[in-house]
Amino acid sequence: MKERLQFLLIYYGFWVIFFLVARLIFLGYHIEDTKLLTLQTVWGIFWNGIRMDFSMAGYLSVIPFLLVAFSNFIKKSRLENWIFSYTFIMVLFANLIIVIDLQVFNTWGYHLDATPLRYLKTPREAWASVSSSPLLQLFFSFLILLTVASLIVYRIITRNIDNWNYIDNLPFIPVAILVTGSLIIPIRGSLGVSPMNQSTVYFSTNNFANIAAVNPTWNFFSSLVNGSIDKVNPYTYLPKEELSDKIKELYVSSKKGQKILKQGIKKPNVLIVIWESFTKKATGHQINGLEVTPRFNALKKEGVYFSNIYASGDRTDKGIPAILSGYPAQPIASIITEPNKSAKLPVLSKDFEQNAYATDFYYGGEIEFANIKSYLYSSDFQKIVSKQDFDSKYWNSKWGAHDDIVFNKFLADHATVNQPFFSTILTLSSHEPFEIPIANAFEGDDEQTKFMNAMYYADHSLGDFIETAKKQPWWNNTLVIIIADHGHRIPPTGKKVDDFKIPMLWLGGALAKTGIEVSSVASQIDISATLLHQVGLNAYAYNWSKNIFDPKARPWAFFSFNNGFGFVQPKKNLIFDNIGKKMIESDGDITPHDLELGKALIQRTFQDYLDK
Repeated sequence: MKERLQFLLIYYGFWVIFFLVARLIFLGYHIEDTKLLTLQTVWGIFWNGIRMDFSMAGYLSVIPFLLVAFSNFIKKSRLENWIFSYTFIMVLFANLIIVIDLQVFNTWGYHLDATPLRYLKTPREAWASVSSSPLLQLFFSFLILLTVASLIVYRIITRNIDNWNYIDNLPFIPVAILVTGSLIIPIRGSLGVSPMNQSTVYFSTNNFANIAAVNPTWNFFSSLVNGSIDKVNPYTYLPKEELSDKIKELYVSSKKGQKILKQGIKKPNVLIVIWESFTKKATGHQINGLEVTPRFNALKKEGVYFSNIYASGDRTDKGIPAILSGYPAQPIASIITEPNKSAKLPVLSKDFEQNAYATDFYYGGEIEFANIKSYLYSSDFQKIVSKQDFDSKYWNSKWGAHDDIVFNKFLADHATVNQPFFSTILTLSSHEPFEIPIANAFEGDDEQTKFMNAMYYADHSLGDFIETAKKQPWWNNTLVIIIADHGHRIPPTGKKVDDFKIPMLWLGGALAKTGIEVSSVASQIDISATLLHQVGLNAYAYNWSKNIFDPKARPWAFFSFNNGFGFVQPKKNLIFDNIGKKMIESDGDITPHDLELGKALIQRTFQDYLDK
């Protein structure tokens, strides 16, 4: 009996060591973040994280433990084969998660969860999102980890099971079952009421340290099991009365506001250009004295520039409903992927169509991606132009037609279009893998330089488009709104709030005033109410949106990311982690009341999403 119980201990220990090594690899892969940690914090990562390693090892050990418990009834060679085959498959999956997770954190700033599975319906676009990653390096890492782990497992199994002799079923079977049952202790993480969860291993004010302590395999399978969100709001921080008071405090309105459009234009054309990954950081960035977005920077002097705007979320499928429906992004969900919910949203295209506008949407890529297509169709766009409407010779290798091709098609189509029109153009060339049809402006093959070259091309395409649009007969009657779908982590500043800060520019002959900068803090979700007020339409359905030009409107912006949120006010901001239940970044004079306002927003907006 001793050798079999010893095998169980060794087998369980293998998984614990396997996950400790995985954490070491994670820290090594993200060495620039790791170097900023103290030795005490690094120790805390392993000390706290091992509890989750124990938990995952417990889950993975249950089946082998049961097989050993009844090993007297199984042929020894078959038992070896079963345990090895099972372990090899689990090692395969765990290695796959661990290696993919290395780059997922680089891209999104959090561990791999079930989110990417939403995009498998459009594999080409999903591949485009990751193809700029160091795939060869990641593949060889996966291969090495799989080979080494499998050899160790094979050695453990053959060295131990080969030496087993027959033993009496009593007391061995009851003892082995008891040992198997005791795995519930590491699986749950304790004997207390609260079971294992991510916050169990959170220990630091440094969010990278907390994320490094989380076992990526445990995190992925947990998100898979708990992926279907029920009607229970996980962000319930405030009692109902207090919650309502906080929301009322944030939404104060005079129902008035400055008009910046020419009074003589009754129904101006409206064109919204949604620029992929257009972060404000890029507009102020120079490489060897050359601006990354020189055309946009010049255009700022010709329109109304909003310098304190924030994206509502971190992906295109969250940015589109934020802009067109004034609807806040969700931290662990995306309403656009759920047609039964997104169809209930108000949308600008419907409001304009009901006022005799022609409506259309232009995108060079696949509108099926992230279920965008269902949202557009339920939004009653009269014309939708997508990848299939462009000759394949104009496609890049991943996403679809380049920006200049899409802009040119829009210009050609609108040479004869009926006015007034409400149009939206979604760009794509500045998305990973940052492929562009012109020579690079900046030398280098690293990810940041590729991104800057893609931004430069996107800026060049937009500048040419605006210059040509100015010569069109519809220009003098048109308002053009340029806004990002979301920000970007590049170039890194060390502040998460900067990843969500985006530029917004209003241009066009319909503007009464130009060369103005609006510095009020606002969000993508405020575009709807602001625009509708300017054109004289009712914005009552957009209850999350506020008019930026309303003198009584309180200036603030709110954004969410995977299990966290940010709340920005003039001269101060905070980032809150919903797992660790703590602020992980702050700037300015933050009070407990500021944090409560942010909590009120995450609680109320997510409940609204659940209730749709």
